Amino acid sequence: MPLLLILFCFSLAAGSGKFAVSPQHLVLKVNTGERVGWVEVTHRGRVPAAIELTIQERILDLNGTLNSDSLRPSDDFTIYPSQILLYPGNKVNSQVVLKTKERINADKAYILYAKEVPFNFPQEEGEEKKISVGISMTVNYQTIIALETGKPGSLTFVSSKALDSGKVEVIVENKSSGRVPVNRMHIMAGRKKITEFTGKGNSIMPGQKRRFVFEHDKALTEKEFRYGMD
Repeated sequence: MPLLLILFCFSLAAGSGKFAVSPQHLVLKVNTGERVGWVEVTHRGRVPAAIELTIQERILDLNGTLNSDSLRPSDDFTIYPSQILLYPGNKVNSQVVLKTKERINADKAYILYAKEVPFNFPQEEGEEKKISVGISMTVNYQTIIALETGKPGSLTFVSSKALDSGKVEVIVENKSSGRVPVNRMHIMAGRKKITEFTGKGNSIMPGQKRRFVFEHDKALTEKEFRYGMD
């Protein structure tokens, strides 16, 4: 086997599936005063790993898809430890603390982003020097951090228009203080119940707009649009 291929295979083995983070969804019930949560980072690989934890603003586009290009760091939390050195079989708990003591009046969601970062681990005496390569396959994890106020959520009709494809578009906005889950949602177009539509990817958080597209013969008016949960 050529040397380059050997080095590439070594890199794949070293970086693939090296660690995991749980839970995938960390909920802080801020209406009851909950401000602290924990995440567990578990080593699953065969070589040491250096992990960095950061919290990003969770920005969704109009279709409810995470906008990875617009991620920006949030200063609303403290993470300790935020930089972790893990050896095979190790587990480490990191504390996630919401900084503000002020009352949270609306639901909000963030992303805890865990990524592997370069680190030169010390070698034991007598250990053979390992080959280091520039090609690496690292594993990144995302955990949603949700601040829940317990307040109900609702959607407000914004606009609708017919599309050339024989479908219609409806834009709604969450002007309430609570999130609106859309995974069990249906739309009423007059008396017609619509269950197949786009925009079901993530809950609609306060202040967010969402675009729904579905098959229908004409644009809807505000009076014709309703929604419900199955």
